[in-house]
Amino acid sequence: MAEFWATIVEFSEDIGKAKPRKYKETYLVSADSATYAEAQVYKLLEGESDFTVISASKSKIVEVKLTDVDGNQPT
Repeated sequence: MAEFWATIVEFSEDIGKAKPRKYKETYLVSADSATYAEAQVYKLLEGESDFTVISASKSKIVEVKLTDVDGNQPT
């Protein structure tokens, strides 16, 4: 059975002369440890700049369904 980890990533966006704008996004990854979850996020965001994984915690989600009730894949 797969384990899912919720990772919180903080991005810093340069908006000119003002302070950089910081915002957070959550990514759900399948992993067996926090370290592996963090590594997957870094691989997923390869090519992005100015981001940091600030936390990884085991999720209570037990299954992720990647199709809707009609069997269609999400876009």
